[in-house]
Amino acid sequence: MELSYKAKLYLKNLVGKKTNRKIVVIHIDDYGSIRVKNAEARNKMIQAGLPLDNNRYFCFDTLCTTEDLQMMFDVLTSVKDKNGHFACVTPFANVANPDFERIRESGFTQYYRETIVDTFKRLGPAYDGAYELWKQGVSEDIFHPEYHGTEHICVRRFMRALQQGNKSTLLAFDNESVCLSALPGEEQIPFASSVFNIEKPEDNEPLKDYIKAGCGIFKDKLGYYPKQFTPGNGPHSLSLNPTLYDCGIRYIDAGRHMSSPLGNGAFEKHSYYNGKRDKYNMTYIVRNCVFEPYHNSCARNNNAVKICLDNVDVAFKMHAPAIISTHRVNFTGGIEKTHRDESLKQLKAILQEIIKKWPDVEFMNSSQMADELF
Repeated sequence: MELSYKAKLYLKNLVGKKTNRKIVVIHIDDYGSIRVKNAEARNKMIQAGLPLDNNRYFCFDTLCTTEDLQMMFDVLTSVKDKNGHFACVTPFANVANPDFERIRESGFTQYYRETIVDTFKRLGPAYDGAYELWKQGVSEDIFHPEYHGTEHICVRRFMRALQQGNKSTLLAFDNESVCLSALPGEEQIPFASSVFNIEKPEDNEPLKDYIKAGCGIFKDKLGYYPKQFTPGNGPHSLSLNPTLYDCGIRYIDAGRHMSSPLGNGAFEKHSYYNGKRDKYNMTYIVRNCVFEPYHNSCARNNNAVKICLDNVDVAFKMHAPAIISTHRVNFTGGIEKTHRDESLKQLKAILQEIIKKWPDVEFMNSSQMADELF
C-alpha cells in the first residue's frame, strides 16, 4: 500500500516543467462565492427538512469573515522564505453573487448579480473590513486572487429551477444561499455550481459575456485583471479560451485529465501538465500537492499534514514546483469556528515544516511562479 501511494506521487510529477528551485504555491478555490449565508440560515434550512449534515460544503462553507481572513493572514506572515517573503495564497475567486432581492422582484424572470463588495456590505458586521483585507493582502503579496468564474453558480440552471418552482432551490434562495442538497423525494439539480458545464453548444455564447463582465468586476474591485483561470466546479469548453485570453487570462489551472464539454452530452478528453500550451496560446498549470483537513463527509482528515508534506517532498525530488490544492471551506469559521481553527493550525504546521526542511524554499503566488517558469 505504501509503495503504491508513493509511486503515485512520483508518477504525477514525471511530466511537466522542471526547476531546481524549491517553489511553493498554494491554490485555494471558492473565495468570494456564497454557499450558505450563515449559521442562522443553515439552521432554518435544516429545520425545513433540507439535509445539510453529510457534506462539508453544506456543514461549513460560507464567505470568509473579516476574522477568518485576519487569522489566515496571521498564519501566512508567521513564516518567511529565503528571500524574506511571507507565505502567499492564490485564492481562485468569484467576484459576484446573485442579487436575491432584485431577482425576486423580477418574479424570477431576470437574473441580477451583485459584486463581492456589495455582498460583504449586505452580510453585516462580521464582514466589515473584509474587502479592505482582500486589497491589503494583494498589496502585501500574501493573498493574490485569480479568476474562478464570475459567480459560482450555473445561472442558466439556477434560474430555470427557480422558475419551475424547485422547492429546495427556493428554500435556499429564501435563506440567501445556493447550490445545496435536495429535499427528500426531490431530484437534485444537476451541476448547479458547475458554471461552464454546458448543455448545448450555444450555451457558450452568453458565457463569453459572463467572462467579460467578471473580469471587468475583478479589475474594478481588485485593481488588476486576472492572469489565471480555473473553472468553478468542473471543466469548461476550450472554445471559451479566446475570450479568456482577450480578457487577460494567460494561464489555466486544470486537472491532469479533464473532459471539455461540447454540448448535447458530448465531451472531448484532454491531458495537461505544467507548462503545456494549447492552440489558443494558453499555458496550463496542474496542482501536484493536496491539503484537505476535512473529508467531504465532514470527518476530519487526520493525515492531512503528512499527505501534504509527502506531496511537497516528492515534487521537490522530481524538480517540480509544489502547487498545493485546497478549498476555502477549510478556512471559514462563519458557521463553525473549531473547524477553521484546526485547519489553520495544520496549515501553519505545514509551512513551518517546509521552511525547516527546505530552507531554500521560495513562496510565490501562482502567477509569479508561472511567469518565471513557463
